[in-house]
Amino acid sequence: MERRDLMDAAPNALIRSDLKGLGERSEGKVRDLYRLSGGRRLLVTTDRFSAFDRVLGAIPYRGQVLNRLSAWWFERLADIVDHHMLAVPHPHAMLCREAEVLPVEVIVRGYITGVTSTSLWTLYQQGVERPYGLDLPRGLQKDDKLPAPVLTPTTKAEAGQHDERLTEAEIVERGLVPAALWQQVREVSLQLFARGQALAAAAGLVLVDTKYEFGLCQGALCLIDEVHTPDSSRYWLADDLPRARAEGREPEGFSKEFLRKWLVAQGYRGEAEAPALPTELLAQAAERYIEVFERLTGTAFAPAPQPVAANLALAVSPLLRPQPLVPIIMGSRSDLSHGEKIARALKRFGIAAEVRVASAHKAPRYLLAVLEAYEADPRPKVYITIAGRSNALSALVDTQVRAPVIASPPYSDSFGGADIFSSLRMPSGVAPAVVVDPEGAALVAAKIFAIDDRAIWHRIADHQREMAEGIATDDQRTADEAATEIGRDRHHG
Repeated sequence: MERRDLMDAAPNALIRSDLKGLGERSEGKVRDLYRLSGGRRLLVTTDRFSAFDRVLGAIPYRGQVLNRLSAWWFERLADIVDHHMLAVPHPHAMLCREAEVLPVEVIVRGYITGVTSTSLWTLYQQGVERPYGLDLPRGLQKDDKLPAPVLTPTTKAEAGQHDERLTEAEIVERGLVPAALWQQVREVSLQLFARGQALAAAAGLVLVDTKYEFGLCQGALCLIDEVHTPDSSRYWLADDLPRARAEGREPEGFSKEFLRKWLVAQGYRGEAEAPALPTELLAQAAERYIEVFERLTGTAFAPAPQPVAANLALAVSPLLRPQPLVPIIMGSRSDLSHGEKIARALKRFGIAAEVRVASAHKAPRYLLAVLEAYEADPRPKVYITIAGRSNALSALVDTQVRAPVIASPPYSDSFGGADIFSSLRMPSGVAPAVVVDPEGAALVAAKIFAIDDRAIWHRIADHQREMAEGIATDDQRTADEAATEIGRDRHHG
């Protein structure tokens, strides 16, 4: 895009989103967050720009670059650690799983550089002893490559506050993160950084340093917020680095440092009122964001249609639809254990379930009243019925509702399998599916919802990946045990 186009786009930058009906809204330095039902959040990455922990203006298309680039990276890092992303309904927006956020920002640095008060070079130059608890070599110069990447964690500051630097020992001692979990965070962070550096190098870039944020998604460590963007990271041009060192100047880069340096040159470091950012400077910043996006992804940047606010509202409107529900209807309370297994399995896919007792034989009018109430409920539904021996329940439910019905008759050795026959032999025109296994019934229901619910689709993909990993682990264990047994036989032979 031409600089003139970027300057013209500056007045239309997305400063703030206002999406009605999506639930509770909160606002960070850069992102607007909406808390949705079903343990989900919508993150809207605006064009707001922050430096020195202050919001200072808006860079055209910046939010779209950050959001789309984070999605690109999440997909390429998923084999190292899980992430919170579920879907990207719009270039400015990401649908995510809700996470329990760890109160620490993890900065990984491969080089000693920076101008902020918490940057490693600033502290090293000031003679701070063991910054972040690190033992650094003497005689380092600005922009030197470190012997190995290091972690320089900080607190997650509240709005208007400054981040506080931490040592790894302090994180554990202060109870911010348990020791075992912090060790996992540490190892994962270094693996993510190594992957990031490798992919950046393939694009002709150097990933100098970056910030990671983590949380717990359903109790497991997951990567959240943004990742390896020019906002959370510092990139240099690889072929410019040796020239810059030889000429004694700063390497050409693609981070917020470009704007930070301009602000510092104006005498601003976050303590007083910030100077106004010229439109051409904002356009130059946009050029840098777009270039790093195109270099890393190998694709041309195409902005979202204008007006972006209306386009965004339209794109996320499907999120307003009610969350799915599975009524689990049992013919008898004696089947409660079977029903609870189905409900637990549905919960893993983020699907609500209600377990009810309503007999087609003993209380048909009551059953019809229950079904009438559910049919008046606007939530998308799949019904699961639990009845064996003489299964009139599944047939009656199927003829009264418009949603799919899954019959899950509980198997009993007492009847030698005969208790599921009536579920299999339904009259013509009556078509409940039959899945005997309770977890299988829940999975079929989830797959029906996943046809147009990307969040559930991702949870099914996670479930399938975990099964595959379990099979691979079992296979390796079996092979190892077999090899050990063969070795013993040869020894005794």
